[in-house]
Amino acid sequence: MTMGVIFDMDGVLIDSETFYFERRMNFFQELEIDPGSNQIDDYVGKTEAAIWETLVPEDKSLREELYPKYVDYRKTHPIDFAKALRKEVKPLLDFLKKRDIPLALASSSPAVEIESMLIQCELTEYFSFVISGESLKQSKPHPEIYLKAKQQLDCDFFIAVEDSTIGIKSAKAANIYTVALKQPMQIDQSEADIQIESLQELEQIVLEKG
Repeated sequence: MTMGVIFDMDGVLIDSETFYFERRMNFFQELEIDPGSNQIDDYVGKTEAAIWETLVPEDKSLREELYPKYVDYRKTHPIDFAKALRKEVKPLLDFLKKRDIPLALASSSPAVEIESMLIQCELTEYFSFVISGESLKQSKPHPEIYLKAKQQLDCDFFIAVEDSTIGIKSAKAANIYTVALKQPMQIDQSEADIQIESLQELEQIVLEKG
């Protein structure tokens, strides 16, 4: 039996959700505008478009006015991906690579952010397939992103590693065994097949499933 592993990025490979949330809140605070929600779990796992529909839910013109300003703000307040990379990631990817397990990265983040992370963290060589949700018609929790990753890896069995509620729903809808990495904030991960405290635990799961 061949096995493929599909990773989400934010909250899984990199500990970024809190940074992104605080950056958005600071942006709105500096403009003295109240965001649509100040709860982090309302943003976790969403595409950029869905995040902004949550930030500015009722005023499309304001949303379209603010977003380009935020893009500029983001450039001057970048995340340090290398610093945000979880320490267990490279040992885990080396473990999977030694076993010739093909890997995919399926993230709702913009493609430019995914590429920056892979380059800064020197992870490009590990992934056979990388896909951004912004390139798809349907975003998580729709299974499209995972269905495309499955098609590209072409294995008999798949494991998805997720953190968000909508990411877990997406993977399960694609009929994938789903591992949820627990987060410091309260997130409903009840639909996952199993929860883990650390990515290191994935090694044992792979051995058991393989």
